[in-house]
Amino acid sequence: MNYLKKTLFNTLDFLGNTQSYFRDVLLMHGFMLFVLLPLLTGSTKFILARGDIPYLSYDNISEIVTGHPAVALLLVATLLFILLAVFFEFTFLLLSVYFIEKKEPVSLRQLLRMTFIQLRKVRLSVILFFIFYFLLVLPFGGLNFNSDLLSRVKIPAFIMDFIFANRLVIISGFLLFYLLMVYLGIRVIFALPEMILRDRPFKKAVKESWEATRRQFFAIVGRFLFIGGAVLTITALGFGIVIGLQTLVETFLPEQSLNTAVFAMTILQFFFLLNIVLSTVGIFAIIVDFMNDEGFLPEIPAWFYREPIRPQKYPRLKHSLLAVVALFFGIGVSIYNMNYLTDTSQKLPLTASHRGVSDNNGVQNSIPALKTTHNKYQPDYVEMDIQMTADHQFVVVHDFDLKKLTGQSLVPEKLTFAEVTALSAGENGKTAPIVGFDEYLSAAESLGQKLIVEIKTQKKEVARLCQEFLTKYQTRLAANGSLVQSLSFPVVETIKSQAPALQVGYILPFNIVGPPVTRADFLTMEYSTINRNFIQSAENDGKKVFVWTPNDEDDISRMMFYGVDGIITDSMKNLDTAIREHKENTTYSDKLLNFVIGIG
Repeated sequence: MNYLKKTLFNTLDFLGNTQSYFRDVLLMHGFMLFVLLPLLTGSTKFILARGDIPYLSYDNISEIVTGHPAVALLLVATLLFILLAVFFEFTFLLLSVYFIEKKEPVSLRQLLRMTFIQLRKVRLSVILFFIFYFLLVLPFGGLNFNSDLLSRVKIPAFIMDFIFANRLVIISGFLLFYLLMVYLGIRVIFALPEMILRDRPFKKAVKESWEATRRQFFAIVGRFLFIGGAVLTITALGFGIVIGLQTLVETFLPEQSLNTAVFAMTILQFFFLLNIVLSTVGIFAIIVDFMNDEGFLPEIPAWFYREPIRPQKYPRLKHSLLAVVALFFGIGVSIYNMNYLTDTSQKLPLTASHRGVSDNNGVQNSIPALKTTHNKYQPDYVEMDIQMTADHQFVVVHDFDLKKLTGQSLVPEKLTFAEVTALSAGENGKTAPIVGFDEYLSAAESLGQKLIVEIKTQKKEVARLCQEFLTKYQTRLAANGSLVQSLSFPVVETIKSQAPALQVGYILPFNIVGPPVTRADFLTMEYSTINRNFIQSAENDGKKVFVWTPNDEDDISRMMFYGVDGIITDSMKNLDTAIREHKENTTYSDKLLNFVIGIG
């Protein structure tokens, strides 16, 4: 009971200090978002451009290391700089919350000076700990530090889907790994604060954190749950109440609905800002409160830079300037909100069925699934996969190992065309033969169905593969408006250079530094790591953006809010529903809901 009472009071105290957190969090958030992130992205692109490297992804890392050592060295230096920037952000916010807890007023200049003092203490062992803590424990362990830099470290949704769609052993292993990360994250959670607030050396700080959390593991977890639950509840209730009231206005006072919608969107933006602030400082409040409760929160450190608090000069002038800035900011926000709410030109995405299947209605990449999906949903495109066999023919199959679909561990690229097409695939309670691309394309042409053809390759020579593909299919694909895409950058560049009339796309499994420098006409991105900045940059380069594979309506709505050009999905039903609802009757409250989903 005492534990629950103490946790409740800590949560109320945390929420009560909300106003005190705003200055430092918003300043740091704005600096990271509008200064540091564009600088890092721009410098990374500059480094790649100087090495004549068009993109950065998992498939060209070894080439960069072996063929461009100077570029690799600069990229490593950039990564180290990012780690230092995360440490700077962590230290700045920890000190801010610490002095709020101590009720010691500090100026921004004091905080910055003390943060730089701590930055000079960083050593190699500490950097290695940062890599472990910031890139492994926090993202995987769920101990949320809402950093604009760390927000780029995500587990792509397709990896999570693979884990939970496969064997129990993989799921169990991942869950055990996740729980281990949570455990380690809690046990070393005080190491950095110990180094910063108590000037402890690295090894001693880790040891003291390990000892301090020995019997307090579940107590700390409980505080995370209380704080996280409180923040989630406040923001969710705020969003729900505002959108609910707007719905009532549209029902009973429709003539006032636009004015109230502009005001409602402003309130939603405030709640979103509140969520950023509270979720950012939550981990620091938990750390400082726990250290204080357990009696090892230090007094004001000896290195604390005190400066006399001088009376403000020209207070009336400063207040007047602040009021003018606030007025112009409010006008700008209102104009943005008005434009968003009255804009009727939001583009509708092209629709594509992932591997020709929708809601488990057949076997992937099979002609029966193609026909069933086309007849029921009429998608703009059917996305499908081809591989070249050992005798230079093309078969319609996705996996490089056919064991999952056929029960036999066979590699299409090592088999002849006859050997592959003699096999049957089973999935979703149905079976269907594996077919050649000629037969599949003929079926699509008879239906009038356009395709997105993904060329998959492992060890085949790119020039030979592309030559065979273009000789056989270039004219037919261009005639019916089908698209071609690939995860292989050389395949994309070769196809586009030899067949300019074809619409060709490059598939990115995740977003690292924005759109690559490529001849491709469009980019296909895994949806969970995409953002509006990526889409805007791609549009500036004259490229369209497709995403794969959002399946539930919230994720689809968010992609529509971002303004993607096409959506590849496993659920045409949900995609069609989201598009139909948008076209038929999009109210102001619907747009507000889309705004909330979009910023989520």
